[in-house]
Amino acid sequence: MNKFAGCLLRIFVLSFSVLLSACVLIRSSSISESTGTGSKVNAEYSDYGVLHLVAPDTLTSEADAALAKQCQSGLISGVQTELSMREFLIVQYYTVDVAGTCK
Repeated sequence: MNKFAGCLLRIFVLSFSVLLSACVLIRSSSISESTGTGSKVNAEYSDYGVLHLVAPDTLTSEADAALAKQCQSGLISGVQTELSMREFLIVQYYTVDVAGTCK
């Protein structure tokens, strides 16, 4: 009976884990799709999430705003975005790096 209880506990934990999993939405954006000549600009923004259930929703908008502050003309082209995540048990650390060309 002890093996049965252990098996039941494993099934319960697995089922509970599957039920708790959810989609994490990270909004992506781009300022422009064209490339050109000009000065290179880049920015980085980081934030935390918990249990893959709560992800920061301002990652790309804050990174884009930091990038736009570096360009006085406001014309940025060739924007590239890179998302990285570091896992710390139940906490995730998200970082968005953006780079582009200021015209």
